[in-house]
Amino acid sequence: MKSLTSLLLATLAGVQTVMAQDAIPYTDQASGIVFNTWAPSPQLTFGLTLPSNALTTDATEFIGMITCQGKGWCGISVGGGMNENLLILAYPQDGAVLTSLRWAENYQHPAVYEGDAKLTQVSSVVNSTHYSIIFRCQNCFQWQQGTSEVRKVSTSEGFLVPGWCFASSAPTGGSCPDTLTVRQHDSQGLFGAPLDDAVVHSEYSAWAAKATKEVTGNCGGKR
Repeated sequence: MKSLTSLLLATLAGVQTVMAQDAIPYTDQASGIVFNTWAPSPQLTFGLTLPSNALTTDATEFIGMITCQGKGWCGISVGGGMNENLLILAYPQDGAVLTSLRWAENYQHPAVYEGDAKLTQVSSVVNSTHYSIIFRCQNCFQWQQGTSEVRKVSTSEGFLVPGWCFASSAPTGGSCPDTLTVRQHDSQGLFGAPLDDAVVHSEYSAWAAKATKEVTGNCGGKR
């Protein structure tokens, strides 16, 4: 079993060619939330919606959707690379979808992120072939771990380059997101995500208010 160092978006050790993908609109019927979605691999789809002014004033948060195939785990790096970027890991566990915010420095074992990012869920679905989560991620476009340099992405620039990874093997010890271990991912990469008028919405505040669930797993009361 390899450590998370080689697992979460390990592509990021070299320069890659990143191709921009046209977004596909998707509306979640249960919540009414409208997303721009990108599918950088056949196993993973990432959706994003932003506050109405995000193309002129840098947003500090977003509503996201991660849909993945199988029963393993998926990761999204908001800033593109594994190193010194906020990492969002999602996986199915006992009929729910759990998440873990992580941080890696110098390609060492990624630690639990200690900054002020907060993830709350709107909904999640687990079935025999896929799992999916819709979530609000507050303070997730700027991040800092300890005394490290503050890093961020800019929505007003109109373009993001997230990183992604997909693993078919389920985490070990997944009942507690803070202490789980995961096997090496099957695939990974970066993708270009142009931001246009279709990704910003005047309904954002109402949609964000639907994110009321803090699904923390079972960490024995230590989380």
